[in-house]
Amino acid sequence: MIIKKATSKDIGKIAKLMLEEFRKPPYNERASLKSVLKSLNFYFKLGKVYFATTEDEIMGVVVFKIEQYWEGPVIIIEDLAVKKQFKTKGVGKALLNEVENYAKKNQLRKILFKTNKKSSAVKFYQKYGYKPLKNVINFEKKVHG
Repeated sequence: MIIKKATSKDIGKIAKLMLEEFRKPPYNERASLKSVLKSLNFYFKLGKVYFATTEDEIMGVVVFKIEQYWEGPVIIIEDLAVKKQFKTKGVGKALLNEVENYAKKNQLRKILFKTNKKSSAVKFYQKYGYKPLKNVINFEKKVHG
């Protein structure tokens, strides 16, 4: 397994992997490939996209950006997806390590992200030292018009 920084030629394959994995429960995403590509192209310019690969297959991907918070710059992981057949094979851990190494190299002291509370990944994140925030509530409002 090799971790690579994505280039524009990788985006199509990465989008298909993300769409395939996030259509499954508990996420049940109903996005189109076009909208996933649009989002990835946005983060490709604004953030960082890394993927785990064998010689012929993308195994997983992590998408993150840096935001300026009051306490300083932080990494926000937007997406982390691993193909089902590669889960429990160290792919997610390798992708998280890539983000953590990036944080250390760039003197960023915090990594934040959110995930579905029903996700099997919750235990995975906790295993690697990530803790749920007790004082944060996510809000959402759909605006039509």
